[in-house]
Amino acid sequence: MIKASIVPAILALVMASCATTPATNGDGSSAADPVDQTALDRTGDGLGDAASAPLTDLNLKRKKIPDLLKTIRNPYNVDTNISCEEIAVRVEALTDILGRDWDIPPPDKKSLDERAADGASTAFLDSVASGASGLIPFRSVVRTVTGANYYQRKVLKAYERGSHRRTFLKGLGLMKDCPVPAAPAPLEDLESKIVFK
Repeated sequence: MIKASIVPAILALVMASCATTPATNGDGSSAADPVDQTALDRTGDGLGDAASAPLTDLNLKRKKIPDLLKTIRNPYNVDTNISCEEIAVRVEALTDILGRDWDIPPPDKKSLDERAADGASTAFLDSVASGASGLIPFRSVVRTVTGANYYQRKVLKAYERGSHRRTFLKGLGLMKDCPVPAAPAPLEDLESKIVFK
């Protein structure tokens, strides 16, 4: 009898084989719907991380802290004579790591098909990760003993310092009348794109 925790791993292998061998047309091009193919690609790309979730719990696999974030000890320790150009360079470097900031409008909404494909892929990868992590008994104790919890907090703190540094830099840029991205984007541009439901 197959244990319930093994089922996600079997499904993962099946999905991976599907993701690597898409149907083709006579000319060799992919016959899959672009949205379906994107979902398969995303699932295939994330499968390794999801299946190796127990290695993270055992502190054998770690998310790397970007070098730029390692250098930030105090996010407010910035030379106030910094130029607008230097602020912009630093803000963009942080945005490459942290992602979109609050003052930047969100991208145009994805189609319903794209959102459904993303949701299905995320749900599948979450179930694989959950099933793989379920193989470890007393997981919370194991994460504490191995130092995985400590390292996770260390990673989160590094990203938090980076976020504070970006905010502080934009505040300096605003005081100096710097253009975007060295200062926040005008508030009215953002408010017109945000709808609360």
